[in-house]
Amino acid sequence: MRTRLGLLVIHNDPVPEMEIWRSVGPDTSVHTARFWTPRPFGTEFTGLDVEELLSGTGMDVAVRQLGDLDVHALGYCFASSSVFGGTAFDTAFGAHVERLSGGVPTVTAGQAIREELARNRADGIAVVAPPWFSDGTLEAIRSYLPVRVRQTIRYELPAEWDGIERPDLFDRGARFAVDQDELERQILRRLEPGIDTLLVPGGGFASLTAAERLRRSRRLNVISSNSALLRAMERRAASVARAAPVP
Repeated sequence: MRTRLGLLVIHNDPVPEMEIWRSVGPDTSVHTARFWTPRPFGTEFTGLDVEELLSGTGMDVAVRQLGDLDVHALGYCFASSSVFGGTAFDTAFGAHVERLSGGVPTVTAGQAIREELARNRADGIAVVAPPWFSDGTLEAIRSYLPVRVRQTIRYELPAEWDGIERPDLFDRGARFAVDQDELERQILRRLEPGIDTLLVPGGGFASLTAAERLRRSRRLNVISSNSALLRAMERRAASVARAAPVP
């Protein structure tokens, strides 16, 4: 059986599907439905009620579209909702989406990250953050994670981006300005001794190429929002396949 995975992605984020498509096997297809970003331009996202998120952004339509495609698992590619809403948001969101989609197993990026950290039993952890994450967002991430963060490395953009408020950088195009060579250099230049795991919590922060290099060259364990979400969806899809009746 060919596995079909469904992604819920904000309207202007090209990264999650790009990285997940590159990472899936030949018998898996990835299908994306989009919703409007819940962060109006010029504001900082600090959480949103599940009901408002589903109805106010068009996500309810996106969920039904993926449900009609008969995907085997759904993934929500916006970890900030979990970071600010906590595990209560993850539980409520999953229940709402599974109901709307006709019972498709659903996992948020936040849940996926927590699961991956538990599976890896990581200890020496550094968070590698995109430049558009504010100090408040980084603090919320540390509070949400089930492990202690020993270091935070925020990717630095070239000087021409100076003067733009951090939350606005993504919409201004910084999502296209992350250079994988430079990302690798910045991590290696700033990495503290004893760090063996890098956590990239932003789905819109491209890191796949740099992560592959760091795994090979430094044997670092790199967990990104997108890689964790893919594995979590695959586990749920596999559970659906095992539970399906034999024809």
